[in-house]
Amino acid sequence: MPETRPGLVLHLAGASQPLHIALDPAEADALRDVLADLMTNGHTKSLTTADGGRFAVNFAHVATAHIEATRSDAYGAPARGTGFRN
Repeated sequence: MPETRPGLVLHLAGASQPLHIALDPAEADALRDVLADLMTNGHTKSLTTADGGRFAVNFAHVATAHIEATRSDAYGAPARGTGFRN
């Protein structure tokens, strides 16, 4: 069974599939407290991914977002081994 970790699921305006981002557990806990405000105000926030990288989200372009136990192949997951980092 794949490993799961807290992650952010973004449904972007104009995109048919959601984007799954594996988050650092502390980042996920902090984000739970401010996610509704970020969505309401359309702010941009830089997040720490589970692999230690950074990921910027412009919430003005997000239709809906939530935090859940995400897949091990989500962007930013240590096991993924691909993405924007070299």
